[in-house]
Amino acid sequence: MPKRIRTHVNPLGILKEHSFEGFGNDKNIMIDVGACKGEFTAALAVKFPEKNFLVFEIRVPLADKLREKFKDQENIVVFDGDAGRNFKSILTPCLEQGAIIEKIFMNFPDPWFKEKHKKRRFLNAKFLKEASESLDCKTEFIFQTDQQFLFDETLEMLKETGLVEVSFFKDPPFGIRSDWEQAKVKEGCDIWRMEFRYK
Repeated sequence: MPKRIRTHVNPLGILKEHSFEGFGNDKNIMIDVGACKGEFTAALAVKFPEKNFLVFEIRVPLADKLREKFKDQENIVVFDGDAGRNFKSILTPCLEQGAIIEKIFMNFPDPWFKEKHKKRRFLNAKFLKEASESLDCKTEFIFQTDQQFLFDETLEMLKETGLVEVSFFKDPPFGIRSDWEQAKVKEGCDIWRMEFRYK
């Protein structure tokens, strides 16, 4: 079974802040939060070479590998550290340049099983409220997981905020499966997926 490499990385303990000047154009942007080896973003970039991509990976060694992987692609920029802490500062220049944040992918995030650790999850009520100040209904959030309890808890949290409209889907977006998903499917595991937008 694939090793979940981010289990012991606490985003609340990572205080590094990034600045970004944007891509210098108004092309639509797709975001991959927790990109790991970057195979999902790589496949997206092949399908949509006309778009820009922001890639977040919390672990510096993996982020460095992603920078090397995408070094020749000017429409892909990689950031390490806590995506939530840096989300607004990185997106604001892009929005000011007229870009639309088209999709935000959260593929198989660390579930943070313990109750006291749930605040470490990237997708939480605080983040949704803060992001709503910048994003609107044009942005589609895509959430995928092989953990049903995480799916259920996330769905309940989304409903409680009253900020978004949620729908569900069955097949992987654009037919792209990450390495993690491929492995879980081979094991016979179910995959739960939803998309949501601000109202």
